[in-house]
Amino acid sequence: MGKHFNKVMNKMCSYVGVKFKDINPKKENWFLEYSWTDEQEADFVKWFVDYLYSSSEARREIMTYPIKDKKMIIRMVLMFILNYGWRLEDGKKKD
Repeated sequence: MGKHFNKVMNKMCSYVGVKFKDINPKKENWFLEYSWTDEQEADFVKWFVDYLYSSSEARREIMTYPIKDKKMIIRMVLMFILNYGWRLEDGKKKD
């Protein structure tokens, strides 16, 4: 795991009051242990998109196709959230 991935995960963990180093990502369904609000998720998505858009180094580390294209970055971030984002406080994951 590279420094940009760790920065992203630390930011995501900050929304639920935990440190990434205290999470066991090898544990099945580790991302279901915490929850966040729609507003927190939206704020993280905006931060993540802006972070990737502004850093070519982060795009190269995190994205399969690290082009500076806002639509592609948004799509990748939303896929990341779908797969690894915290569950929403009502207990549902976004489809």
